[in-house]
Amino acid sequence: MNDRERIVNRDLSLLDEAHYGGRIARAEYRARRRNVLSALRDSHGITARKAVVRPARPADVPDADVVPALLGRTTRSSRMLLALFAAGALACAVLLGLLFVTS
Repeated sequence: MNDRERIVNRDLSLLDEAHYGGRIARAEYRARRRNVLSALRDSHGITARKAVVRPARPADVPDADVVPALLGRTTRSSRMLLALFAAGALACAVLLGLLFVTS
C-alpha cells in the first residue's frame, strides 16, 4: 500500500467515525466519501471509464428484406408468398361472408 492509499484509508475511517458518531449527515458523508475516492482514482491516472464503442456499420451494405432473409429466397419468391397470403385472406373473407349470410 502506498502513501496515497494510506491517506485515503485514514480519511475514510475518519469519515466513518464522524458519520456513525452523528457529527455529519448521511448526504454529507456520501459527498465527502465520493470526493475522497475520486481523489484516489485521479491520483492513479484513471479519470474516466473507457466506453465500449461498436464499430460503425458500412454505408455500402444494403438493407436486406426480412422475408427473403428468413426464408432464404429471392425477392421474386417473396412476392409469390405475398400473393398467396392475399389469396388466402380473400378466400377466408368469402367463406366468412357465406357463413354470416346463411345464418
